[in-house]
Amino acid sequence: MKLMIALFIVLTTTSVFANNVKITSFVRAGNSDTLAELCGLVEGTLAAPSYVKVSVDPGTRRVGTYNTVAGLDGKFCLVVLTYYGRAEASHVGDKKVSVANLK
Repeated sequence: MKLMIALFIVLTTTSVFANNVKITSFVRAGNSDTLAELCGLVEGTLAAPSYVKVSVDPGTRRVGTYNTVAGLDGKFCLVVLTYYGRAEASHVGDKKVSVANLK
């Protein structure tokens, strides 16, 4: 029970320390028309890994939602499927959104 309470405190305080999510790179993966690599950085003081929500092609009928974990350094990367070349990333529970278009 004590472990569950400690885990809950760590997970809920993580969002307090993370200030902003920034997409640093959004590029096609190889010669693929639909696969892309999205990398980013969670800026701010991180006491534990940070959870990031990524939405690909928001506002279309082919929205993809991905969840990933940023390391203690705040960096994250993932491969996504995109048809329209647009992505948004935000810290889980935060309304600030970073937007990127495929390069």
